[in-house]
Amino acid sequence: MSDMTDIESARRAAGASLQYFWEATEYGTLDDLEDEDEDEVRDACAAIQEAVPDDPTSAVCLTVLALGKLRAHLNEVSDGGEDHFESQYDPPAGLDEDDELGQELAGEVVEAARHALGLQPDDNLAAFSLACALHWLGEDESAAAAYREALRIDPHDDIARARVEELEDVVLPDPPARITTRHPYGFHLLEMTRLVGHSGGAKGQVWLLNDASAVRSAAEDYLAEWLDGRGQGLDEDFGVWTHVPGGQSGGTELAEVLRQDPAGGPALDWSRVFLPSLAHGRLPAGHPVRWLGRLHFFGRTEHDD
Repeated sequence: MSDMTDIESARRAAGASLQYFWEATEYGTLDDLEDEDEDEVRDACAAIQEAVPDDPTSAVCLTVLALGKLRAHLNEVSDGGEDHFESQYDPPAGLDEDDELGQELAGEVVEAARHALGLQPDDNLAAFSLACALHWLGEDESAAAAYREALRIDPHDDIARARVEELEDVVLPDPPARITTRHPYGFHLLEMTRLVGHSGGAKGQVWLLNDASAVRSAAEDYLAEWLDGRGQGLDEDFGVWTHVPGGQSGGTELAEVLRQDPAGGPALDWSRVFLPSLAHGRLPAGHPVRWLGRLHFFGRTEHDD
């Protein structure tokens, strides 16, 4: 791998393959997963690490890959119900002592997450992944400490807060009124979705990006389709948020900046949108994040539940 362009391309490939793999683990078991899908993630990460041995992006991708394999295994051995990694009220319940494969997979998550945190201590996705695996292993004290670390980085992670409270039998203070996280990278999150069911199903698109011009292009390309479906759900997310490392996050509800273009069609007044450029410390391409208690993959995620 000769230059930064090749490294960025490999990171994008790792992130895209990882998203596909993770989505397959939502309901699939290990037997349902394709070996080549896992290999694509590992091969892309190996190419990155050959050029940048201490690359946090590939380390986090490998952590989520390990977590996905554990997730798929649990789909087979658990009683179903909520996703134990994303549900506030149905947390990990512990693996059976004779579940050797589950114990092994959880151990792989712990190893991968600790390696990722060694490279980037403020990555709350790695911290939360570590906490989930320890929780499944029955190491409740260590799991609570890892959840607390995820909560330190992102005080608005309600799932991490609820699990600390459950494991330690405490009541934690509410998060600050303003959104302040310690995530090490800057990124933009564009959400154009609508809630379509009481179970949390959503339709629409979410983009995790590191370039303001890419945000504007995505919003404008999808605006007409979004407006066609507006008002057809129980609730809506229609806005863009920017996380600035070391500073306050800010955002704009896009409904407040809609206007007519010269031809009479809908347009967005970008002069009224909080969308700063991210010069330094921007999120590397392909790097997934956990923000405000939700997992996001780099680029576009389509919701059609």
